[in-house]
Amino acid sequence: MRREDLQLRYNEWHRQRLGEAPDIDPRQLAFFDWLLDLVHPAPSADLLDVACGQGEFLSYAAGRGLRVSGVDLSDLAVEAARRRVPAAEVRVGEAESLPFEADSFDLVSCLGSLEHFPDPVASAREMQRVLKPSGEALIFVPNLFFLGHIWFGLRRGTQPTEGGQSFSEVYRSSEGWRDLLVQAGLTVREFHPWNHIYATNRVSPAATRFWNLVSRAVPRNGAYAFAFICTRG
Repeated sequence: MRREDLQLRYNEWHRQRLGEAPDIDPRQLAFFDWLLDLVHPAPSADLLDVACGQGEFLSYAAGRGLRVSGVDLSDLAVEAARRRVPAAEVRVGEAESLPFEADSFDLVSCLGSLEHFPDPVASAREMQRVLKPSGEALIFVPNLFFLGHIWFGLRRGTQPTEGGQSFSEVYRSSEGWRDLLVQAGLTVREFHPWNHIYATNRVSPAATRFWNLVSRAVPRNGAYAFAFICTRG
């Protein structure tokens, strides 16, 4: 899909959600707490959020004292992020060619977006490029082998999809994601399973509650999603 077509699709996706939730809801807050507590960024560390959307994570991270920047393909989302976090430097751009200098950031985050990029290897390589030598990348991605995703595939004969962005979406297993990140030149230091479901629009509330109750017994490779913490290779 051409960049222009993809940008139009994401603009429409964001247009439908503008003003939907001006504040971070408690579930998002718990998720963001968990993510930043995995990496313990230093006060006033420089953060770049790739595919920052309307700036929810930028707003949260700024509240934790980080100096925040963001990039998103959707100019509509970038405008919303700038309004939400006036102090942030937010630019329109592609993940495959980040509009920032090399060695610029202590932390690069990409949360639930790498699976949507047309060239995820090039995108992850760009994240490595803009990291400082001692920096870390925090990459959150869905698991192809999550039980609900397997059930979706068995019923529909296709890969799972969430959030209404099936026009550009590819899932992988934990090893599949690890291999991709290593191919991009990153070193995977650790990965953590995440089992709380709230983002999907294809799971009933009852099924979500049931999964959240039993998820502690699920092996990590069967988790809903993973957070990878990476360093430069």
